Amino acid sequence: MRVSRARPASTSTEQQPQNIRLMRVLFITQRLPAHAVRGDQRRAFAHIRALSARHAITSLSFDAADAAGRAALAPYCEQVIVVPRSRLRSGARALAALAGSRPLQVAMNDGIAAGLDLAKLRDSGFDLAHVQPIRLAGLLPALAPLPCVVDYVDALSLNMARRAQRDRTPLRWIAALEARRLASCERELCTRHATVVCSAVDRAAIRDDAFAPQLVRNGVDLDEFAFTTTPARAPEIVFAGNLGYFPNVDAAHWFATEVLPLLLREMPQLRLRLVGARPAAALRRLARSQPNVDLIGEVPCMQPHLTRAAAAVVPLRAGSGQQFKLLEAMAAGTPVVSSRLSAHSIQAIDGRHLLVADDAPAMSAALLRLLSSPALAQELAHEARRHVEAEFSWSRSAQELESVWQSVAAR
Repeated sequence: MRVSRARPASTSTEQQPQNIRLMRVLFITQRLPAHAVRGDQRRAFAHIRALSARHAITSLSFDAADAAGRAALAPYCEQVIVVPRSRLRSGARALAALAGSRPLQVAMNDGIAAGLDLAKLRDSGFDLAHVQPIRLAGLLPALAPLPCVVDYVDALSLNMARRAQRDRTPLRWIAALEARRLASCERELCTRHATVVCSAVDRAAIRDDAFAPQLVRNGVDLDEFAFTTTPARAPEIVFAGNLGYFPNVDAAHWFATEVLPLLLREMPQLRLRLVGARPAAALRRLARSQPNVDLIGEVPCMQPHLTRAAAAVVPLRAGSGQQFKLLEAMAAGTPVVSSRLSAHSIQAIDGRHLLVADDAPAMSAALLRLLSSPALAQELAHEARRHVEAEFSWSRSAQELESVWQSVAAR
């Protein structure tokens, strides 16, 4: 176990909104919250950074040693505690759970806190525990009677169900099994704990009654992804995101093989740039075989790659939640063509904030329309930025989570 200590963030009452109870929060995550390729880490880091101004937060995560990640997190926390986990043991627990009814992704984290005296930590003066994501549900009994807020982030059962429909490998059978088990776990957990989720679509997929999770939307750093108007952009389409994540791999491969050939008939100079960490082998093969596809891979900053492109494409057919790639492109001023699945998750309106298309001919037509009309591109970009500023700042997201914390602490 590695622990780093930092001076707690200021909790001066002069800086606090009225009627806000100042709390000590045990913020538990599967992965170390920091700037990273996965959305759950980015969401957790943004919430800790924003809420540490009013609350004393201890971060507990189960991850590999990461000095840079701990250093980034330390200024916002009383303590940063990182407990290493064994991937071998996690895999063995998941295999053993196949014969039961427990979700594999929950079972694989059973015993994850074996190297930590969790009861002693629990009883050290915290007002509540924040647990992210549902994969750590096995920790909840050990945290009692400490009040808990469980951040699902998104509906993992919906994610697995959509993967089962799209995956063409034997893993689709595991995904289908996991979807059913997770759905039951997600519904039941809502009856015992305060839960939150990032989108109304995911909330409805979990429950649509009095026990449904509360909404805490994702956000985007509006300073990091500053709005840029560049009338003459490169003849490029950018697909950004974690390129090892199945929904992204599926979407990028589908777009490159089904949509891009239609576009190249009209615009032979057009290029597709795949930008993001952990590119899957399928995408590396794709880039080698298609001369108009550039695999950029991981980059230190995504914003320049968005602002140089004439358009961003978010053609997701699987997955769940709210995609950071969509919010960041809209914030940065890059006009977007998106699948209905992705646009609906952030209440983006077709023809106002972006263009929506689901099949290959429609998506090709939408992109050609966008690329041939600078006025339309600029109009969509400005409206998209307004939408993100109004609904998806991290400060607003943190306020939504803080409201849930206050309600739980009051009870």
